[in-house]
Amino acid sequence: MTESSKTQVFSREAVLELASQNPEKYFISIHENVYDVTDFLDEHPGGEEALKEYQIKDKFKDGTESFEDVGHSMDARDMMKKYQVGVLEHKKEQKHVSEHDRTQKPKEGVSFSFLVVPALLLAAVGIAYQLFLNRS
Repeated sequence: MTESSKTQVFSREAVLELASQNPEKYFISIHENVYDVTDFLDEHPGGEEALKEYQIKDKFKDGTESFEDVGHSMDARDMMKKYQVGVLEHKKEQKHVSEHDRTQKPKEGVSFSFLVVPALLLAAVGIAYQLFLNRS
């Protein structure tokens, strides 16, 4: 899609209808975006089967979890933009999630607050030990 074009909003039913009207096309959905990856099948580093697995044909399929499990690079995420044909409409009960939130991976590792409690306990034991030694 070009920057100047408006983003088309699809219901899941409309995506299924689009796919049935264009059986030669390969439509997939990732992070509530709709992509036509027909021209990318031969170029996909994981092979065309990885994309065909989530092709929207007779029923709606969401490839988000699989896409994130593979751990695609930022370059791959940027490349997706040229294949985007629209976005899925939000249902009223869904909360709005920004593009930034959808593309962020959960932080891994030890948080600072996890280390504070043991450090404070160690300091308290050290002080108590010093006080005990000074009284003896």
